[in-house]
Amino acid sequence: MKIKNGVNLHIIKETKFKTVQFLVRFRSKMSRANVAKRVIISNLWETSNAVLTTNQQFQRKLSEMYGASFATGVSKKGDNHFLNIGMSVVNPKFVESDTVTDAVELLHQALFMPLIDDIGFDEATFAREKKNLLHYLASTREDKSYVSSTRLSELFFEDKNLSTPSISSVELMEHETRQSVFEYYKKMLLTDTIDIWILGDLSAAQEANIRTYFSEMPFTDREPVRTVFYEQATSNIVREKTEKEDVNQSILQLAYSHPVKYGDSDYLTMQVLNGLLGGFSHSKLFTNVREKESLAYYANSRFDTFTGFLKIAAGIDAGHRSKALTIIRAQVRALAQGDISDSELGQTKNMLRNAYFLSLDSPSNLIEQAYIKQLLPDRQLSQAEWLQRLDAVTKADVVRIAKTLNLQALYFMEGESLGD
Repeated sequence: MKIKNGVNLHIIKETKFKTVQFLVRFRSKMSRANVAKRVIISNLWETSNAVLTTNQQFQRKLSEMYGASFATGVSKKGDNHFLNIGMSVVNPKFVESDTVTDAVELLHQALFMPLIDDIGFDEATFAREKKNLLHYLASTREDKSYVSSTRLSELFFEDKNLSTPSISSVELMEHETRQSVFEYYKKMLLTDTIDIWILGDLSAAQEANIRTYFSEMPFTDREPVRTVFYEQATSNIVREKTEKEDVNQSILQLAYSHPVKYGDSDYLTMQVLNGLLGGFSHSKLFTNVREKESLAYYANSRFDTFTGFLKIAAGIDAGHRSKALTIIRAQVRALAQGDISDSELGQTKNMLRNAYFLSLDSPSNLIEQAYIKQLLPDRQLSQAEWLQRLDAVTKADVVRIAKTLNLQALYFMEGESLGD
Protein backbone atom coordinates (compact mmCIF):
# COMPACT_ATOMS: atom_id res chain seq x y z
CA MET A 1 0.00 0.00 0.00
CA LYS A 2 1.40 3.41 -0.98
CA ILE A 3 0.82 5.91 1.84
CA LYS A 4 2.61 8.68 -0.05
CA ASN A 5 5.04 8.66 -2.96
CA GLY A 6 8.15 7.03 -1.51
CA VAL A 7 6.36 5.86 1.66
CA ASN A 8 4.94 2.33 1.58
CA LEU A 9 3.12 0.07 4.04
CA HIS A 10 3.38 -3.72 3.67
CA ILE A 11 1.40 -6.24 5.74
CA ILE A 12 2.40 -9.91 5.59
CA LYS A 13 -0.13 -12.47 6.80
CA GLU A 14 1.81 -15.17 8.69
CA THR A 15 0.09 -17.56 11.10
CA LYS A 16 3.00 -19.60 12.51
CA PHE A 17 4.30 -16.96 14.96
CA LYS A 18 2.76 -15.83 18.24
CA THR A 19 4.22 -12.36 17.85
CA VAL A 20 3.61 -9.47 15.48
CA GLN A 21 6.78 -7.99 13.98
CA PHE A 22 7.23 -4.39 12.84
CA LEU A 23 10.02 -2.89 10.77
CA VAL A 24 10.20 0.79 9.82
CA ARG A 25 13.12 1.40 7.44
CA PHE A 26 14.43 4.78 6.32
CA ARG A 27 16.62 4.51 3.22
CA SER A 28 18.95 7.03 1.63
CA LYS A 29 22.20 7.05 -0.28
CA MET A 30 25.22 6.32 1.91
CA SER A 31 26.72 9.67 2.89
CA ARG A 32 29.84 10.23 4.95
CA ALA A 33 28.47 13.67 5.87
CA ASN A 34 25.23 12.30 7.33
CA VAL A 35 25.99 8.85 8.70
CA ALA A 36 26.82 10.03 12.25
CA LYS A 37 23.58 12.00 12.38
CA ARG A 38 21.61 8.89 11.46
CA VAL A 39 23.37 6.83 14.13
CA ILE A 40 22.52 9.40 16.82
CA ILE A 41 18.90 9.46 15.65
CA SER A 42 18.84 5.68 15.97
CA ASN A 43 19.86 5.95 19.63
CA LEU A 44 17.45 8.79 20.39
CA TRP A 45 14.50 6.85 18.97
CA GLU A 46 14.80 4.07 21.53
CA THR A 47 15.55 6.33 24.49
CA SER A 48 12.71 8.82 24.79
CA ASN A 49 10.19 11.03 23.02
CA ALA A 50 7.86 13.92 23.87
CA VAL A 51 5.36 11.51 25.49
CA LEU A 52 7.81 9.14 27.19
CA THR A 53 10.42 11.68 28.21
CA THR A 54 12.82 9.37 30.03
CA ASN A 55 14.32 5.99 29.31
CA GLN A 56 12.65 4.66 32.46
CA GLN A 57 9.23 5.67 31.16
CA PHE A 58 10.05 4.17 27.79
CA GLN A 59 11.04 0.83 29.31
CA ARG A 60 8.00 0.82 31.59
CA LYS A 61 5.77 1.26 28.54
CA LEU A 62 7.37 -1.73 26.82
CA SER A 63 6.92 -3.79 29.97
CA GLU A 64 3.23 -2.85 30.09
CA MET A 65 2.96 -4.12 26.50
CA TYR A 66 3.73 -7.64 27.81
CA GLY A 67 7.46 -7.29 27.29
CA ALA A 68 7.44 -5.77 23.80
CA SER A 69 10.81 -5.16 22.18
CA PHE A 70 11.81 -1.89 20.53
CA ALA A 71 15.22 -1.84 18.89
CA THR A 72 16.86 0.48 16.42
CA GLY A 73 19.90 0.09 14.22
CA VAL A 74 21.75 1.08 11.08
CA SER A 75 23.18 -0.93 8.20
CA LYS A 76 24.39 -0.66 4.61
CA LYS A 77 23.30 -2.42 1.47
CA GLY A 78 25.07 -1.47 -1.74
CA ASP A 79 25.32 2.33 -1.79
CA ASN A 80 22.27 2.70 0.48
CA HIS A 81 22.20 3.38 4.21
CA PHE A 82 19.35 1.94 6.28
CA LEU A 83 18.03 3.39 9.52
CA ASN A 84 15.69 0.90 11.18
CA ILE A 85 13.16 0.60 13.97
CA GLY A 86 12.21 -2.98 14.81
CA MET A 87 9.41 -3.94 17.18
CA SER A 88 7.99 -7.22 18.35
CA VAL A 89 4.76 -7.55 20.35
CA VAL A 90 2.75 -10.54 21.47
CA ASN A 91 -0.29 -11.10 19.25
CA PRO A 92 -3.38 -9.46 20.85
CA LYS A 93 -5.30 -12.73 20.59
CA PHE A 94 -3.16 -14.16 23.42
CA VAL A 95 -3.51 -11.23 25.86
CA GLU A 96 -6.16 -8.82 27.08
CA SER A 97 -4.67 -5.82 25.34
CA ASP A 98 -4.49 -4.33 21.84
CA THR A 99 -0.71 -4.59 21.60
CA VAL A 100 -0.72 -3.88 17.87
CA THR A 101 -2.38 -0.48 18.24
CA ASP A 102 -0.06 0.28 21.17
CA ALA A 103 2.91 -0.53 18.95
CA VAL A 104 1.68 1.70 16.13
CA GLU A 105 1.13 4.56 18.61
CA LEU A 106 4.65 4.12 19.97
CA LEU A 107 6.07 4.23 16.44
CA HIS A 108 4.06 7.40 15.82
CA GLN A 109 5.55 8.99 18.92
CA ALA A 110 9.09 7.98 17.98
CA LEU A 111 8.83 9.32 14.42
CA PHE A 112 6.78 12.50 14.83
CA MET A 113 6.97 13.47 18.50
CA PRO A 114 10.70 13.66 19.34
CA LEU A 115 11.91 15.16 22.61
CA ILE A 116 13.02 18.64 21.47
CA ASP A 117 13.21 22.30 22.51
CA ASP A 118 13.56 25.53 20.52
CA ILE A 119 17.13 24.68 19.45
CA GLY A 120 17.04 20.99 18.67
CA PHE A 121 16.94 17.64 20.40
CA ASP A 122 16.69 17.78 24.20
CA GLU A 123 20.09 18.94 25.44
CA ALA A 124 20.64 16.46 28.27
CA THR A 125 19.34 13.47 26.31
CA PHE A 126 21.39 14.33 23.23
CA ALA A 127 24.56 14.90 25.26
CA ARG A 128 24.17 11.55 27.02
CA GLU A 129 23.55 9.58 23.82
CA LYS A 130 26.38 11.29 21.95
CA LYS A 131 28.74 10.55 24.84
CA ASN A 132 27.64 6.90 24.89
CA LEU A 133 28.18 6.61 21.14
CA LEU A 134 31.63 8.22 21.32
CA HIS A 135 32.62 5.70 24.02
CA TYR A 136 31.28 2.85 21.91
CA LEU A 137 32.98 4.01 18.71
CA ALA A 138 36.25 4.47 20.59
CA SER A 139 35.94 0.94 21.93
CA THR A 140 35.70 -0.48 18.39
CA ARG A 141 39.38 0.38 18.01
CA GLU A 142 40.06 -2.51 20.37
CA ASP A 143 38.19 -4.89 18.07
CA LYS A 144 41.09 -5.60 15.74
CA SER A 145 38.99 -7.63 13.33
CA TYR A 146 36.61 -4.68 12.91
CA VAL A 147 39.52 -2.27 12.47
CA SER A 148 41.07 -4.54 9.84
CA SER A 149 37.80 -4.81 7.94
CA THR A 150 37.41 -1.03 7.99
CA ARG A 151 40.95 -0.54 6.67
CA LEU A 152 40.35 -3.10 3.92
CA SER A 153 37.18 -1.28 2.85
CA GLU A 154 39.12 1.98 2.71
CA LEU A 155 41.58 0.33 0.34
CA PHE A 156 38.94 -1.39 -1.80
CA PHE A 157 36.26 1.25 -2.28
CA GLU A 158 37.08 4.28 -4.41
CA ASP A 159 33.98 6.09 -3.13
CA LYS A 160 34.73 7.27 0.41
CA ASN A 161 31.01 7.19 1.24
CA LEU A 162 31.11 3.42 0.72
CA SER A 163 34.25 2.90 2.77
CA THR A 164 32.75 4.75 5.75
CA PRO A 165 31.38 2.37 8.40
CA SER A 166 27.59 2.25 8.67
CA ILE A 167 27.97 3.13 12.37
CA SER A 168 30.16 6.18 11.51
CA SER A 169 33.34 6.96 13.47
CA VAL A 170 34.61 8.98 16.42
CA GLU A 171 35.85 11.70 14.08
CA LEU A 172 32.48 12.09 12.36
CA MET A 173 30.47 11.84 15.57
CA GLU A 174 32.46 14.53 17.38
CA HIS A 175 31.28 17.25 15.01
CA GLU A 176 27.55 16.69 15.49
CA THR A 177 25.37 18.97 17.62
CA ARG A 178 21.80 18.65 18.78
CA GLN A 179 20.86 21.40 16.32
CA SER A 180 22.66 19.88 13.30
CA VAL A 181 21.11 16.47 13.94
CA PHE A 182 17.59 17.85 14.41
CA GLU A 183 17.81 19.92 11.22
CA TYR A 184 18.87 16.77 9.39
CA TYR A 185 16.09 14.78 11.07
CA LYS A 186 13.43 17.15 9.74
CA LYS A 187 14.91 16.79 6.27
CA MET A 188 15.16 13.00 6.59
CA LEU A 189 11.45 12.73 7.40
CA LEU A 190 10.72 14.55 4.14
CA THR A 191 13.23 12.93 1.79
CA ASP A 192 14.14 9.36 2.87
CA THR A 193 12.39 6.45 1.21
CA ILE A 194 10.35 4.78 3.97
CA ASP A 195 9.07 1.22 4.08
CA ILE A 196 6.89 -0.03 6.93
CA TRP A 197 6.55 -3.79 7.33
CA ILE A 198 4.21 -5.70 9.63
CA LEU A 199 4.21 -9.50 9.83
CA GLY A 200 1.86 -11.63 11.90
CA ASP A 201 -1.46 -13.39 12.24
CA LEU A 202 -3.70 -10.34 11.93
CA SER A 203 -7.43 -10.17 11.28
CA ALA A 204 -8.91 -8.19 8.40
CA ALA A 205 -10.18 -5.60 10.90
CA GLN A 206 -6.73 -5.22 12.45
CA GLU A 207 -5.14 -4.79 9.03
CA ALA A 208 -7.70 -2.13 8.12
CA ASN A 209 -7.04 -0.26 11.37
CA ILE A 210 -3.28 -0.36 10.76
CA ARG A 211 -3.70 1.05 7.25
CA THR A 212 -5.91 3.84 8.57
CA TYR A 213 -3.53 4.70 11.40
CA PHE A 214 -0.41 4.94 9.21
CA SER A 215 -2.30 6.79 6.46
CA GLU A 216 -3.21 9.49 8.99
CA MET A 217 0.41 10.05 10.03
CA PRO A 218 1.93 13.26 8.57
CA PHE A 219 4.05 11.61 5.87
CA THR A 220 4.64 13.62 2.68
CA ASP A 221 5.46 12.73 -0.91
CA ARG A 222 9.14 12.33 -1.77
CA GLU A 223 11.21 11.01 -4.66
CA PRO A 224 12.11 7.39 -3.79
CA VAL A 225 15.64 6.05 -3.93
CA ARG A 226 15.59 3.79 -6.97
CA THR A 227 19.01 2.15 -7.05
CA VAL A 228 20.94 0.06 -4.56
CA PHE A 229 23.83 -1.56 -6.47
CA TYR A 230 27.33 -0.06 -6.34
CA GLU A 231 29.87 -0.71 -9.07
CA GLN A 232 33.45 0.35 -9.60
CA ALA A 233 35.96 -0.46 -12.30
CA THR A 234 38.44 -3.26 -11.68
CA SER A 235 41.93 -1.96 -11.01
CA ASN A 236 45.13 -3.54 -12.31
CA ILE A 237 46.93 -2.36 -9.18
CA VAL A 238 46.55 -4.14 -5.85
CA ARG A 239 46.35 -1.55 -3.09
CA GLU A 240 48.30 -2.76 -0.05
CA LYS A 241 48.74 -1.46 3.46
CA THR A 242 50.53 -2.82 6.54
CA GLU A 243 50.10 -1.38 10.02
CA LYS A 244 51.82 -2.49 13.21
CA GLU A 245 49.66 -3.06 16.27
CA ASP A 246 50.39 -4.29 19.78
CA VAL A 247 48.59 -7.61 19.29
CA ASN A 248 49.72 -11.23 19.39
CA GLN A 249 47.48 -12.40 16.56
CA SER A 250 48.12 -10.65 13.25
CA ILE A 251 45.27 -10.23 10.77
CA LEU A 252 45.56 -10.68 7.03
CA GLN A 253 42.64 -9.57 4.86
CA LEU A 254 42.24 -9.65 1.08
CA ALA A 255 39.55 -7.99 -1.05
CA TYR A 256 38.60 -9.39 -4.44
CA SER A 257 36.18 -7.90 -6.94
CA HIS A 258 33.53 -10.09 -8.57
CA PRO A 259 30.86 -9.38 -11.22
CA VAL A 260 27.86 -11.16 -9.68
CA LYS A 261 24.86 -9.11 -8.56
CA TYR A 262 22.01 -10.22 -6.33
CA GLY A 263 19.51 -12.22 -8.36
CA ASP A 264 21.81 -12.71 -11.36
CA SER A 265 21.81 -16.06 -13.13
CA ASP A 266 25.12 -16.71 -11.33
CA TYR A 267 23.89 -15.68 -7.87
CA LEU A 268 23.64 -19.25 -6.60
CA THR A 269 26.96 -20.10 -8.23
CA MET A 270 28.52 -17.32 -6.16
CA GLN A 271 26.93 -18.78 -3.03
CA VAL A 272 28.46 -22.16 -3.81
CA LEU A 273 31.84 -20.65 -4.68
CA ASN A 274 32.02 -18.83 -1.35
CA GLY A 275 30.98 -21.97 0.52
CA LEU A 276 33.77 -23.91 -1.16
CA LEU A 277 36.32 -21.14 -0.62
CA GLY A 278 35.79 -20.13 3.00
CA GLY A 279 32.14 -20.12 3.99
CA PHE A 280 32.00 -23.46 5.79
CA SER A 281 34.19 -25.73 7.93
CA HIS A 282 34.91 -28.01 4.97
CA SER A 283 36.04 -25.09 2.77
CA LYS A 284 39.47 -24.84 1.19
CA LEU A 285 40.62 -21.96 3.38
CA PHE A 286 39.61 -23.73 6.57
CA THR A 287 41.00 -27.16 5.68
CA ASN A 288 44.21 -26.11 3.88
CA VAL A 289 45.26 -22.87 5.56
CA ARG A 290 44.10 -23.61 9.10
CA GLU A 291 44.00 -27.40 9.44
CA LYS A 292 46.68 -28.82 7.13
CA GLU A 293 49.26 -26.05 7.24
CA SER A 294 48.39 -24.73 10.74
CA LEU A 295 49.03 -21.21 9.47
CA ALA A 296 45.87 -19.53 10.75
CA TYR A 297 43.80 -19.35 13.92
CA TYR A 298 40.85 -18.82 11.58
CA ALA A 299 40.39 -18.42 7.83
CA ASN A 300 37.13 -17.60 6.10
CA SER A 301 35.48 -15.68 3.29
CA ARG A 302 32.29 -13.74 2.68
CA PHE A 303 30.90 -11.85 -0.29
CA ASP A 304 28.50 -9.05 -1.14
CA THR A 305 26.45 -9.09 -4.35
CA PHE A 306 25.41 -5.44 -3.92
CA THR A 307 28.94 -4.04 -4.13
CA GLY A 308 30.97 -6.74 -5.96
CA PHE A 309 33.17 -7.27 -2.89
CA LEU A 310 34.58 -10.60 -1.66
CA LYS A 311 36.68 -10.67 1.51
CA ILE A 312 39.09 -13.30 2.77
CA ALA A 313 40.20 -12.95 6.39
CA ALA A 314 42.75 -14.92 8.39
CA GLY A 315 44.25 -14.58 11.85
CA ILE A 316 47.92 -15.57 11.67
CA ASP A 317 51.31 -15.28 13.31
CA ALA A 318 53.14 -12.25 11.86
CA GLY A 319 56.05 -14.45 10.85
CA HIS A 320 53.78 -16.51 8.59
CA ARG A 321 52.49 -13.62 6.46
CA SER A 322 54.26 -14.55 3.24
CA LYS A 323 53.50 -18.26 3.44
CA ALA A 324 49.88 -17.70 4.48
CA LEU A 325 49.32 -15.24 1.65
CA THR A 326 50.76 -17.67 -0.87
CA ILE A 327 48.53 -20.53 0.28
CA ILE A 328 45.42 -18.35 0.56
CA ARG A 329 45.83 -17.13 -3.01
CA ALA A 330 46.46 -20.73 -4.08
CA GLN A 331 42.98 -21.68 -2.83
CA VAL A 332 41.38 -19.10 -5.11
CA ARG A 333 43.43 -20.41 -8.04
CA ALA A 334 42.44 -23.97 -7.14
CA LEU A 335 38.77 -23.11 -7.64
CA ALA A 336 39.55 -21.42 -10.96
CA GLN A 337 41.44 -24.55 -12.04
CA GLY A 338 38.58 -26.88 -11.15
CA ASP A 339 40.07 -28.47 -8.03
CA ILE A 340 36.60 -29.29 -6.67
CA SER A 341 35.49 -32.77 -5.71
CA ASP A 342 31.93 -34.01 -6.10
CA SER A 343 31.69 -34.46 -2.34
CA GLU A 344 32.83 -30.87 -1.68
CA LEU A 345 30.25 -29.58 -4.14
CA GLY A 346 27.47 -31.72 -2.70
CA GLN A 347 28.27 -30.87 0.92
CA THR A 348 28.34 -27.14 0.13
CA LYS A 349 24.95 -27.32 -1.55
CA ASN A 350 23.48 -29.24 1.39
CA MET A 351 24.72 -26.65 3.89
CA LEU A 352 23.39 -23.76 1.81
CA ARG A 353 20.05 -25.55 1.52
CA ASN A 354 19.88 -26.09 5.29
CA ALA A 355 20.73 -22.43 5.98
CA TYR A 356 18.00 -21.35 3.58
CA PHE A 357 15.32 -23.41 5.32
CA LEU A 358 16.46 -22.23 8.76
CA SER A 359 15.99 -18.63 7.64
CA LEU A 360 12.31 -19.32 7.01
CA ASP A 361 11.75 -19.79 10.76
CA SER A 362 12.77 -16.22 11.59
CA PRO A 363 10.16 -13.42 11.36
CA SER A 364 12.87 -10.81 10.82
CA ASN A 365 14.41 -12.86 8.01
CA LEU A 366 11.01 -13.25 6.35
CA ILE A 367 10.54 -9.48 6.43
CA GLU A 368 14.03 -8.97 5.04
CA GLN A 369 13.32 -11.37 2.17
CA ALA A 370 10.06 -9.57 1.44
CA TYR A 371 11.89 -6.24 1.55
CA ILE A 372 14.42 -7.37 -1.05
CA LYS A 373 11.58 -8.74 -3.17
CA GLN A 374 9.84 -5.37 -3.35
CA LEU A 375 13.17 -3.57 -3.76
CA LEU A 376 14.27 -5.79 -6.66
CA PRO A 377 11.15 -7.57 -7.92
CA ASP A 378 12.76 -8.64 -11.20
CA ARG A 379 15.62 -10.34 -9.35
CA GLN A 380 13.69 -12.23 -6.70
CA LEU A 381 13.61 -16.02 -6.76
CA SER A 382 10.77 -18.12 -5.40
CA GLN A 383 11.68 -20.95 -3.04
CA ALA A 384 11.32 -23.47 -5.86
CA GLU A 385 13.49 -21.38 -8.19
CA TRP A 386 16.15 -20.86 -5.52
CA LEU A 387 16.40 -24.59 -4.80
CA GLN A 388 16.36 -25.49 -8.49
CA ARG A 389 19.14 -23.03 -9.31
CA LEU A 390 21.21 -24.28 -6.38
CA ASP A 391 20.86 -27.90 -7.55
CA ALA A 392 21.80 -26.86 -11.08
CA VAL A 393 25.15 -25.27 -10.13
CA THR A 394 27.99 -27.29 -11.69
CA LYS A 395 31.72 -27.41 -11.13
CA ALA A 396 32.15 -25.68 -14.49
CA ASP A 397 29.94 -22.80 -13.26
CA VAL A 398 32.11 -22.33 -10.17
CA VAL A 399 35.29 -22.41 -12.26
CA ARG A 400 33.88 -19.79 -14.62
CA ILE A 401 33.06 -17.36 -11.81
CA ALA A 402 36.28 -18.09 -9.90
CA LYS A 403 38.21 -16.93 -12.97
CA THR A 404 36.55 -13.52 -12.72
CA LEU A 405 37.83 -12.85 -9.16
CA ASN A 406 40.41 -10.05 -9.12
CA LEU A 407 42.54 -9.20 -6.11
CA GLN A 408 42.10 -5.47 -5.46
CA ALA A 409 43.32 -4.79 -1.94
CA LEU A 410 45.40 -6.37 0.80
CA TYR A 411 45.56 -5.23 4.41
CA PHE A 412 47.89 -6.66 7.03
CA MET A 413 47.70 -5.80 10.72
CA GLU A 414 51.11 -6.88 11.91
CA GLY A 415 51.41 -7.92 15.51
CA GLU A 416 54.16 -9.66 17.44
CA SER A 417 55.77 -12.64 15.75
CA LEU A 418 55.36 -15.65 18.01
CA GLY A 419 57.68 -17.87 16.02
CA ASP A 420 57.21 -21.51 15.05
